[in-house]
Amino acid sequence: EKKITSRVERFGGSQTGRVSENRTSGSSISGERFFPRSHEKPGPFPFLDARARPRLRAPSLTMPGAHHQHTLGDGLVPLINKLQDIFSQAGVDALGGELELPQIAVVGSQSSGKSSVLEALVGRDFLPRGPDICTRRPLVLQLVHTPYSHASHHERAPAEWGEFLHRPGEIFTDFEAIREEIEAETDRGVGSNKGVSEKQIRLKICSPHVLTMTLVDLPGITRVPVGDQPVDIEKQIREMILSYIKRKSCLILAVTPGNSDLANSDALTLSRMVDKEGRRTIGVITKLDIMDRGTDALAYIRNEVVPLRLGYVGVVNRCQQDIAQRRSIREARASEAEFFRHHPAYAEVAANCGTEALGWTVSRILGDHIAELLPALQDKLVARKNDAARELASLGDGRPDDPAGQAAMVLEKLHGYAASFTKAVAGKNEDLNTTALEGGARIHYVLQDIFVKGLESLDPTRAMSEEDIRTAIQNSAGTKAVLLLPEEPFEMLVKQAIKKMSDPCQKCARLVHDELARIARQLISAQDMQRYPRLAQSVEDATRDFLAEGLAPAETMIASLVDCQLAHINTNHPEFVGGSKALRLAQAEVGKRRGGVPGQENDDSFEDAEGGVASRLPGARRALGDASAKTNATSNSKNEPSKSELLYSHEDGVVTLREPPGKLQASEPSTDEEMLQVIVTRILLGSYYSISRGILTDTVPKAVMHFLVNSIARGLQQHLIQSLYHPNVVSSLLTEHPETEAKRVAAKAKFSALSAAAATVATMPSELAGAGAVRR
Repeated sequence: EKKITSRVERFGGSQTGRVSENRTSGSSISGERFFPRSHEKPGPFPFLDARARPRLRAPSLTMPGAHHQHTLGDGLVPLINKLQDIFSQAGVDALGGELELPQIAVVGSQSSGKSSVLEALVGRDFLPRGPDICTRRPLVLQLVHTPYSHASHHERAPAEWGEFLHRPGEIFTDFEAIREEIEAETDRGVGSNKGVSEKQIRLKICSPHVLTMTLVDLPGITRVPVGDQPVDIEKQIREMILSYIKRKSCLILAVTPGNSDLANSDALTLSRMVDKEGRRTIGVITKLDIMDRGTDALAYIRNEVVPLRLGYVGVVNRCQQDIAQRRSIREARASEAEFFRHHPAYAEVAANCGTEALGWTVSRILGDHIAELLPALQDKLVARKNDAARELASLGDGRPDDPAGQAAMVLEKLHGYAASFTKAVAGKNEDLNTTALEGGARIHYVLQDIFVKGLESLDPTRAMSEEDIRTAIQNSAGTKAVLLLPEEPFEMLVKQAIKKMSDPCQKCARLVHDELARIARQLISAQDMQRYPRLAQSVEDATRDFLAEGLAPAETMIASLVDCQLAHINTNHPEFVGGSKALRLAQAEVGKRRGGVPGQENDDSFEDAEGGVASRLPGARRALGDASAKTNATSNSKNEPSKSELLYSHEDGVVTLREPPGKLQASEPSTDEEMLQVIVTRILLGSYYSISRGILTDTVPKAVMHFLVNSIARGLQQHLIQSLYHPNVVSSLLTEHPETEAKRVAAKAKFSALSAAAATVATMPSELAGAGAVRR
């Protein structure tokens, strides 16, 4: 007691409640700095380290406002409070995203003294009380120091007042009314039967008797559900607490009763889960006055049991009898000061005990913490603001109110869509795709790689056997004998081959039509037209009708092109092999089949004389090869019974004729002349089919391009305007999807909040300069 008294007399009353102003950069309490170096072992109370610790003083009854010293927190904490209010009013969850605002979360088990600690810091009774769980929703408590000069500059200005964010502009000067509003707002959110919720209640208290700081009072940890609480109430509360304290920006005020085992503290157990090294946890030891006789919490406060980088502060709160007897906070502080003044165990840590020491410690630590995180917070604000601006730009401004503006918007979108379609087909897109073909390149692929190559691979004459050709020759002659160069069977067979090209040609037009429809869908999805479902659907329907109008004449033209090939078999075509040339090629082939060397020589000499006719006539060369294969197959079947043996028989010198079968096959060529007829017909078929195929592979893509592809640039925009640009439908076309409108509202709110936050942060230098000037 003599030691404490001498220290009090030594500093005198003028020094009570004040801290030395000889601060250096980065310090929290007078001295060199706040945090010890990494290689230094923290002392009993690290935030008052040996070189940074003020001379020990006895706890004072003087309220902070009497001799308030401006701190770093005076400039930074209100800044963070403004940001929190901005995001809460805009409905932006700043804590749930990347943008995390610094704050202090008060954590402790039920009835650990959390509420008493908060009320002691405020100096007023304003929190709900009771034997059961009282804090059922997170209470964000913004304490703002308002000096007497500021609070009394107007006759009607209250010295102390509170304001709820959910009731903006309404000032509460009666703290009992603040308690009632907290209870009422809690019941409005979760009912009156002990339910809990994560939805915050935000309360700002301005007073000359508080230090500037922001605290979050979280529900106390409980294990047994009561009332409407779910069976997993303990798990829910723990998850709620962890959702706050897991963020690096959150300081943890871990409240533990002094008469409990610190190693088993619920608050410290949770803090260790997210802050293993104790770098952002401040320990608060309560109920020191009701510990068992002969025991004390000195080891706790000296940071010897569960070490924390920021150490511990011991406090003595009001007991339940004090609360029932309406004992004031001022009287409780006086009693607390008496307790620490006369308790011999806490003499060496007296500067680290009491509500006033807790207030100064928390305010200074929070200020330093905010200053450390503020640069990163500024960068995140800028990045999030830019993201919000891009999102808002992608959603557009919405539908104009006036009809003229609506008509102009529809016309602009139709023009933009048609222009984008034309660019996509022409390959003029600004964003060039390097991973896959798109737009006009896909159409070119359909025309050349699918249609042309597919048609060139088709040769119906190769599928015709010599037996088929002989049958056709004999059927075309009827009852007459067949001449050497049968013209009618040639025309009949070549027309059958040309008809087989009709389906691939028509399919080509439909494939290109489908590709254009694909481009239309991609453009509608890529542009902002999707924000207007009716406009998007109407544009897609109008485009589909336009493409259908182009597909019909394209298919008609293609059918006409095929019909033109069927209408006249032009045997005078310069590339056609002709009868005489075909006959000479056939004679050479017959000679080869008979095994005559002169025939082979004749074939070679013919090719030389004609300049390689067969090489210039792929159909003829292919026909000769196929004819040889068929002959070999025929020779292999000589051992089989001949057809003549099946049609008649000889018996006793008499010929017995038999009825012909239901299905008759053409007779085998018995002479070189008959074989020449078959080979010549095959050569003529191959030659002329190649000519017709070449004409169609050239003209069909041209028809498709003219009627389908090029019509996009010629008439799509005009068609869209004629179909959709009507005064009576323009307004309905711009009806937005409800989700889009909701997204725009949310994006506007987010952008406005982030803009306001950026403007608020921009005022930081002037606020800090004002606080620094007072300190100097």
